[in-house]
Amino acid sequence: MSSLRYCLDRRVLAVLGVIALGTAILAPRALGAALPLLLLTACPVAMVVMAVAMGRAATPAAPPASVDSMRAELAELAERQRHIERDLAAAETAGVHQMRRQEGG
Repeated sequence: MSSLRYCLDRRVLAVLGVIALGTAILAPRALGAALPLLLLTACPVAMVVMAVAMGRAATPAAPPASVDSMRAELAELAERQRHIERDLAAAETAGVHQMRRQEGG
């Protein structure tokens, strides 16, 4: 029974329940034949609903970037890299000076 929880989606069960209720009201004699069919279609319909929902979530929110914007971003990243390399060199130089002071003192 626990494996069915992955198969049955609440939205699908609600729709199938509405269909069963409609069948019971409109054609009560057909409910006996329709109920097994509704139960049989619950899992495949739930899988389709989940696939559609996942497909919508996977679509990109923003359009692809233009070549110019990509080049601008690359230039910005290169500038940030140069800045970080300067900071790193300054930190290394300061560390060497500090070590020399500690050795001498």
